[in-house]
Amino acid sequence: MKYRLRYNLIWLLLPVWLACANSEPRKAVAPAQPAPEALAMEAVNKQLAEKDRDIMEAFIRRKGWAMQLYPDGYYAMILKEGRGPAVKDGSQVECRCTVRLLNGTLCYDRQHRQFTVGRTNEIMGLHKALLHLRKGTEARFIFPPHLAYGLPGDRDRIPARAIVLFEVELLQVS
Repeated sequence: MKYRLRYNLIWLLLPVWLACANSEPRKAVAPAQPAPEALAMEAVNKQLAEKDRDIMEAFIRRKGWAMQLYPDGYYAMILKEGRGPAVKDGSQVECRCTVRLLNGTLCYDRQHRQFTVGRTNEIMGLHKALLHLRKGTEARFIFPPHLAYGLPGDRDRIPARAIVLFEVELLQVS
């Protein structure tokens, strides 16, 4: 019985020993290089983002507004500070929004919106911007296309790749 156990144990451990006994050094795997198309697309996106930022900054200078640039790429200005509860991810909010293009075209006038911050189909910029507000706040935001309506726009009201100006009154936070 002892010999049979040793015999079986040898056959079980032999493949492991042979695998470990390989004396060839392992070659380092170089990180994959991005495809040329991906690099070209990244360069185009950077150029578009820079152009959008230049347009927004020129608009803000023309208006003489003191707006703050946020890391995500949008500009904000508080018109009236709110004193109610702060907006958090997952908060139910109710707000009134006026949306214009930078050329002054009115897209939505005092549109009433109710949604859950971070979880519903609202433009990404609005989700990000509201996280800095409290109930009762009135604010102005300028969103670049990637945080607004993007490539498709919004039906007939907002053209493709439009920079939009939002005036928001935060009515309710729960």
